[in-house]
Amino acid sequence: MNSDERAELAYSAPRLVAVVEPGADEPAARVVAWCLEFDDSTQVVSEDGSLRMDLDGLDSVRRLFRDADLVWV
Repeated sequence: MNSDERAELAYSAPRLVAVVEPGADEPAARVVAWCLEFDDSTQVVSEDGSLRMDLDGLDSVRRLFRDADLVWV
């Protein structure tokens, strides 16, 4: 694989995003879900695996997790 192919692969890869909620004792925080952001959708999985969703994008994630921060990993 040459450097151009690697660059194209990196450009097209989904972005990994952590959904981080503040803890009761600031500044402690915890990851409550992970997202894979694609061009046309976002896959969401809760940290414990009990919730899995296919959403339209990160705006939908923000509405679902109102008090959380999104952190690109």
